[in-house]
This record gives sequence, structure tokens and C-alpha cells, in this order.
Amino acid sequence: MNKLLVAVSLFAFGAAYAQSGTSKGPAPSGKTAAPAASGGTAAPAGGMEMTPPKPGPEQAAIKPLVQSASGTGEHMMPDGKAMPSKAKSTCKWLPGNMWAACDIDETVGTGKTAMKWQGHMVFGYDTAAKAYRAYMTDSWGMSDRMKGTLDGTKMVWESMDEMKVPNMPSKTRVTEDFTEAKTDKLTFEGMMNGKWVPMGTMTMKAGGK
Repeated sequence: MNKLLVAVSLFAFGAAYAQSGTSKGPAPSGKTAAPAASGGTAAPAGGMEMTPPKPGPEQAAIKPLVQSASGTGEHMMPDGKAMPSKAKSTCKWLPGNMWAACDIDETVGTGKTAMKWQGHMVFGYDTAAKAYRAYMTDSWGMSDRMKGTLDGTKMVWESMDEMKVPNMPSKTRVTEDFTEAKTDKLTFEGMMNGKWVPMGTMTMKAGGK
């Protein structure tokens, strides 16, 4: 196991331990912990009990977003023209069903000028931050760390960091409206010179491969 995996393992262990809130500390000097009841499992040394969090209402609320889909829409180009786009996504829950991941393929434009974009997005409810979070990396070598605000069947993702790319939006905002069954209507916006401007729309239908 390399140093990175060790660090990750220690972090996960510490986080789960902190969230359990059931540590009783070591037994007083000169005393020993009481034996486990018949048929039970002996408690760890020092009486520590650890119960990792399990999926709850926060995960259930975003279940409609964790499904494969395909769709069409349009994106605004820097010159103001709207270009047709098509996309497909393959999504699944990650181990533990606390976080989900989507692989996304999108093509903007047609013919020889068509541009292909691929992204990998991990999203879910951060039990430490008590908020929804998403992390995106893409085939253009960029990444985006986003915070999510859920209001019923509408999720708004907004960049937490500013990008420093000339003539590109400094932040991104994506609104997902999944009020209609098996349908996700996305609206894309970018922050240009301190103002949110429209960048495109997409309607995804569940069942794409």
C-alpha cells in the first residue's frame, strides 16, 4: 500500500470515528472493560464503537440523477451563435451508495467543426460539510469543484473556485430540473465580468446507453 492510500485510509477512519460520536474513551486506571454479552462481538480495546453513516434522505433525494440518459440541446459559442449539441451519460452509485459517478460524452456542432467533450463527475452529499458537493474533471484538462443547493426537484450546482482562463467564464452554474419523471432539464450559465450569462440548455431522457 503506497503512502497516498495509507493517508486516505487514515482520513476515512478518522472521519467515520468522529461522526460516530460513540467513543467512550479508555477504561479508568486499574479497571478492565466489561466482557461482551453472550453471543455478541467484543468491543474494541478502550470501548470504542464506530458506526459509519448510511445512505439517508439526502441520497434518496438525488436518486433521479443517478441513471443513464441521452439528450439534445444547444450551446452558445463565444461569437453568440447557438450550436446544436447531443450528449449521453452513464451514471451509477459508488460503493456504499453515498456518492454517485457519471461519465459524460458530448458533441457540440456538426460535421468537420464538431467539438467533442468528455467529463467525469462525482457528486453526492458530503456528511462532513453537511452539503451537496460535485467534482468534475474533463478531457480538456480542466476541473471544477462545485457546491449544490437542492430545492425540491431542482438542483443548482455552482463553481466554488474561479478559473483564470482568458475569454472563458470565471465560474459555471448548472441548474438541473428533474420535476418530470425520467427527465433532467439542464440550464448552463457562465459568469462573465461578474454577471451570469446563458450558455446553453440540454434535455436528458433516462434510458440512454
